[in-house]
Amino acid sequence: MTFFREYPISSLTLTIINCFLLGLFASIALQFLPKISIKNIQTSTNRLESLFHLFLISISFSAFITFSNLSLQYNTIGTYQLIKLQVPPTLMFIEWIQLKLRLNSLILTKEKFSQDYSLSILLTFGIIVFGTLVNTYSDLYFHPLSVTYACLSVICNALYQTMVQNDNASSIYERTYFLQNQTIISTFILVPCWLFSDSSFQFNWYVLFRWNIIILLVLCGLLAFIVNSSVIWCIKDDAAIGYNMVGQLKTLLIIFVGSVLFGESLTIKQIISILLTTIGGLIYVYITYRTKERQKKTSTTIISK
Repeated sequence: MTFFREYPISSLTLTIINCFLLGLFASIALQFLPKISIKNIQTSTNRLESLFHLFLISISFSAFITFSNLSLQYNTIGTYQLIKLQVPPTLMFIEWIQLKLRLNSLILTKEKFSQDYSLSILLTFGIIVFGTLVNTYSDLYFHPLSVTYACLSVICNALYQTMVQNDNASSIYERTYFLQNQTIISTFILVPCWLFSDSSFQFNWYVLFRWNIIILLVLCGLLAFIVNSSVIWCIKDDAAIGYNMVGQLKTLLIIFVGSVLFGESLTIKQIISILLTTIGGLIYVYITYRTKERQKKTSTTIISK
């Protein structure tokens, strides 16, 4: 941390480096996966349409990362967490519009929409929201510009998750290939923004060639690869709403690990927050599991008949 204070690296610069390293790790991972012909991947859609779809995903990914970082420059963590909770309602609104306009009707059906946003799941989300508010209400500070950035981040994040959910990638190879291309395109999208808006490395380029900063950047890139791969897996195998519900448990892990590393005792407020959010997450997992088991029994019964 002292090193970063002495040689400040902006969040946009770190984002570009992470995107580049993420794409590099994805390329390395592809070498060890069972290969699938790219032509076979694109047989179901026109190549131009596929590239345009990937370009839109990359733009939304770049935008939500950039706006999130800009928001954190002005917002407190509590304010950021509170505004980030608006992603699931935004997702629900976007998918409702998709249904009304009959977009992606093969993937998003009325039955799937009703299943993803059933009353029980919405009540579970309410428990998670309340648990998060208990922990963050005393850390709220609203700055007009930061709220604007945060709201734009929420919209771009919801659009990104919706488009990832509607993508046809199903195998491990396809998803890793998708992640590689997405991050490479995102890097090229972010570089012009960096050239015009970021001057933090104007005289400090030699910082990148110090061994300790190289190790930190490579580690950040590796963690970014693991995190973004898990995001795509979660969204594709469950649903975008599921990723957001379970993702709230990450905040609890940060609180717990932070208290252990820095030798701080948990407050009553934090303990209540952890319990409520954990209960909400477990209820969601249980509801999802029962729903899938019910669907399996139904499909088995139909096949046997």
